[in-house]
Amino acid sequence: MKKISCVLILFTVLLLFGCKAEKGNVQYESFTKVKDLLLKKVYSDHRYTFYCGCKFDKNKKVACKTGKGKRATAIEWEHIVPASRFGQTFSSWKTYRSWGCKVPAVIRKILPIKCSKLSGRQNARRVSAEYRRMESDMYNLVPAIGYVNQKRSNYPYTVIPGEKRDFGRCDFEVENKTVEPMPGVRGNIARTYFYMNDAYPGRNIISPDEKKLFLKWAEDDPVDEWECKRGRRIERLQGNVNPFVKGVCQEKGLW
Repeated sequence: MKKISCVLILFTVLLLFGCKAEKGNVQYESFTKVKDLLLKKVYSDHRYTFYCGCKFDKNKKVACKTGKGKRATAIEWEHIVPASRFGQTFSSWKTYRSWGCKVPAVIRKILPIKCSKLSGRQNARRVSAEYRRMESDMYNLVPAIGYVNQKRSNYPYTVIPGEKRDFGRCDFEVENKTVEPMPGVRGNIARTYFYMNDAYPGRNIISPDEKKLFLKWAEDDPVDEWECKRGRRIERLQGNVNPFVKGVCQEKGLW
């Protein structure tokens, strides 16, 4: 009995102090790698774009038309919470120029000296492991038509009066540097924001006005079978939980 009691005490100590679960992504630091995993392991049997519900194939080619150019014919992986929003909270989110840039161009032509210039995003990716993990968090990534992703930019979500359509049949509006997604994904967006805000505190994820809007969206657009299946698959791959999806899915018997 004494031996069993010691084992139980040790197990309890490990649970309390040695096995603390991480709220955010600590598994992946490569945005390129997680995009490949999402395509092959998460969306392999659900190839529909997030904002428009358009079909795409294993080569990321889109079936419906929303605009012109190459970005209108293929999917890209869109950050629901824009990378620039949380990225700007990192001190490394600033333009980087290597020491070689200070050397006159005439000399650089003669000597093997390189001038490397990086954007704020590229520099944060270079310097910060925490930024790389946030950027690669699969819960925050969805397939979107490249042209729609381009027009969304890093604009915040809102409700735009009227139904002006600039993307064919796609129910997606952009106006005054804000975007309105179709009703069927608004709850997904809200639960993603809640997850990111909880998993990465202090990163400027949700404003007070957005919180009010997203609470309503989460209520009006509850989880469905696909959102639950997606959550299960990402949890298996990434190792952490999105409680704002999993809890509701379990209550509905969809987990």
